[in-house]
Amino acid sequence: MTDDKWWGDFSFDNQQIKSWQIGERAITIKRSVNEWNCWNFDTEDEIDQPIVQRELTDNNQESDTAEKMFGRYLENHSEGKIRILPLLADRSVVTRPATPLTLLAGESARLFISTPIWFSAQTLTDHKTLPTQQVFLDLPFWRPSDSWFGASTIDGQLCYAKYTSARVQLDHLEKRSHRAITPITVINHQHTPLVIERINVPVNLLHLYCDNHHQFWTSGITVTTENNSKNVEMHINQKVPTEVHSYELISTPRIKSETNKLIRNISNLFG
Repeated sequence: MTDDKWWGDFSFDNQQIKSWQIGERAITIKRSVNEWNCWNFDTEDEIDQPIVQRELTDNNQESDTAEKMFGRYLENHSEGKIRILPLLADRSVVTRPATPLTLLAGESARLFISTPIWFSAQTLTDHKTLPTQQVFLDLPFWRPSDSWFGASTIDGQLCYAKYTSARVQLDHLEKRSHRAITPITVINHQHTPLVIERINVPVNLLHLYCDNHHQFWTSGITVTTENNSKNVEMHINQKVPTEVHSYELISTPRIKSETNKLIRNISNLFG
């Protein structure tokens, strides 16, 4: 992982252009007197490189065509400062391990999976009659596909789907700059093995952290199954994962829950 921090507060002069890039993948922002212009240069495949923030000039800015412009966001007068934040997805993410996992009866396991990061940009203003922060960009570096997860077309939810590794050893998990690590502890109190082909991870209920190597982490999750029950208990840990020794809180959950303990039907959590 790179030690270059690409998020935080950024100041722009008039007509100044800044870009956040992973190889050919780039999100570019330009400030004008009354607006912010944004470009989203996507790539089909994920790129395993660090996220780099750099300034551009009009000479090397190739985004002046209308079909490449992502949006224009108007203000009476732009203050010249924005906040860039990494965020977790705005829906649950369904991860599918490359090989199905079987947790034997009475056993527990701690899994490590990676979930995608979103790029957020918000204005910062001192205007007393307006919100101090207004989000004008909220998009993933690579958008997962849509997926319905649940027992039926009625009982379930719309999620994002992503093939990923589920590792029992953290060192074996591939670490990427545009992904966060989510630790999941599964406790099987059933008298039969628990087969896990897919996991529905409610990342929109989790905190996002960053360690001193600029690797992103989420809150940990503990899932407990009971014998002769179709429900599972899911506990969202309020503390940073034990694997992280030095950290910074990056963002709070998109959806605030009144409790950190949830009861879910097993078919809505595991597939």
